[in-house]
Amino acid sequence: MTQPANGKGADRLRDYWYPVALSSDVQDKPVGVMLLGVDVVLWRTDQGLFAFKDVCVHRGTRLSLGWIDGGQLVCPYHGWCYRSDGAVTRIPAIPPERHIPPKARAERYRCSERYGLVFVCLGEPRRPIYEVPPEFETGSYKRHIVGPVYWKTSAARSFENFFDEAHLPWAHHGYLGNRDHIPLIPQRDVQEKDGEFYYEAPSWCSNRVDSNSKTLNRLTYHLVLPFSLLHGNIAPDGTEIQDLFFSTPVTDNTCVRFMVVWRNYAFDEPTEKFVSFTKKVWEQDRVLVENQRPELVPIDLKEELHIRGPDGPSVVYRRMLGELGVGDFV
Repeated sequence: MTQPANGKGADRLRDYWYPVALSSDVQDKPVGVMLLGVDVVLWRTDQGLFAFKDVCVHRGTRLSLGWIDGGQLVCPYHGWCYRSDGAVTRIPAIPPERHIPPKARAERYRCSERYGLVFVCLGEPRRPIYEVPPEFETGSYKRHIVGPVYWKTSAARSFENFFDEAHLPWAHHGYLGNRDHIPLIPQRDVQEKDGEFYYEAPSWCSNRVDSNSKTLNRLTYHLVLPFSLLHGNIAPDGTEIQDLFFSTPVTDNTCVRFMVVWRNYAFDEPTEKFVSFTKKVWEQDRVLVENQRPELVPIDLKEELHIRGPDGPSVVYRRMLGELGVGDFV
């Protein structure tokens, strides 16, 4: 059974940036998405990208069913025209000289683009969109995106799965682990600061789709609450792949995954080879995570059993979520 919405706790999540769409999918037509249970319309003009609540203030039709004309968003029901600041500028059924009520205005949200993704914040941003090292965006690295991939689980369940080490040989045998050689996982040295933490771990299993070698790579994890994580897989020869992972809360118990990937090797390999590998791994996880109970992550550490070592980073994450004030479940 799904837990109810978190009330004021859930409102805390409004104050963060989340990716909601690919930039390439928002072009000459409005696009409807959902974030934290709120319907949002994305639309683009020569002046930039905009996000409104996806409802016409007149009769409640979805603005995402409309179109863009002369740099304004047009409602398909009665033709009301919305300027980029949200104000209605034209109501076709009344004379042009007639006064338009000040309340004729769409609710506008903050919107930004980064890494080929569209980000939206429904409230007042508590921290910026995750900033990767500037060298990632140079010719020394090649970038691709995985997602959107929708899961029927909470954003926190999806996010916690991404940095769970102990499941790798069991859920991803032959991909990211080997059940015949189960590694022991010691307590990680987790370095915390306000709203984020970092740790490293060695890995005998490479997740590089162009190699069958099992070298001792260095894995890095930088988690920024609530649902952003930069994961590095760095080989002894200096080649690396860096995954910027996001788990976006669509509703309390549905989410969408996006991952921006940079690599400094195998530039000649087709991007689809890397994307396909990741999606296969995610599908192995999805079946398991969607069947976790409770559906939402319990913040109270007494609600589930935790093991020192394998569950160390997860315990830190849940404790910090609690300190964030997001409620009893997330």
